[in-house]
Amino acid sequence: MLEENRNRQALLEKLMGLRYPAVALKMIRDKEEVPAGAWQPFRDRGKHIALCQAFAYARRQGKTVYMEKEDHWCWNPIITYGYIDKELGKEGFRAIARAYNTSSESGEAFVEGFPSLPAGEYRGILVSPLDKADFRPDVTMIYCKNDQLRLLLMAVDSQTHKLLESSFSPVDSCTYAVIPAILKGEYRITFPDPGEYERALTPEDDVIFSVPRQREEEFYKGVEAQAAHGDRSTFFMSMKEDFGRPKMYDILFETWGLMTGDPWEKE
Repeated sequence: MLEENRNRQALLEKLMGLRYPAVALKMIRDKEEVPAGAWQPFRDRGKHIALCQAFAYARRQGKTVYMEKEDHWCWNPIITYGYIDKELGKEGFRAIARAYNTSSESGEAFVEGFPSLPAGEYRGILVSPLDKADFRPDVTMIYCKNDQLRLLLMAVDSQTHKLLESSFSPVDSCTYAVIPAILKGEYRITFPDPGEYERALTPEDDVIFSVPRQREEEFYKGVEAQAAHGDRSTFFMSMKEDFGRPKMYDILFETWGLMTGDPWEKE
């Protein structure tokens, strides 16, 4: 699996030249699945981190990170990754309401609306740079810029010929980049939340593109096709009138009784 993941990372690099490797994530049921060299924050340093920081350690420092409930320092994954059930999550918001003498109704609805893995099904979360992952990811997260996201969407479109649908939240990106992809087996676009920016050093122009396990073969086939067609260097900015166009434009315009022009150089 390691060699295959290395080849896939190389393919992504060929297409886009990413700032960082993609992040491979696997949900762990049995601790025997965890690689011997994986870093576990509280066990190894007596420190806690947020899950978005684990993603950052993987892509920025090349670490393989394993987290159980005791390693987390952010509340959201405790609920959504199934470390506790939603009723206990709601009780936490009732406690907040009691402390501030307010209603707990909105907090409970907030918890109920989260996409969540079944409580108690997994022991922990394993993340690694894709090119160092000797396991098959449940989800692969690609932190990319807007122009790189466009290339990824082109790769997907080449295989599905369908619009990619996603939904967006300004917060809780550690949940929305992963859990819906696992539960639905669909691609996902997520904007990094304020915590990712403040605590995980995520650049302001990054977007997360998530590839679920169920779509791997389709996705990398599309990436390979797109890389063969041309990488992002084939697009360049040029603000002028009567610009050169691919031949298909002229065929369409001629069919519709409109003017044609000089062909695009690449054609």
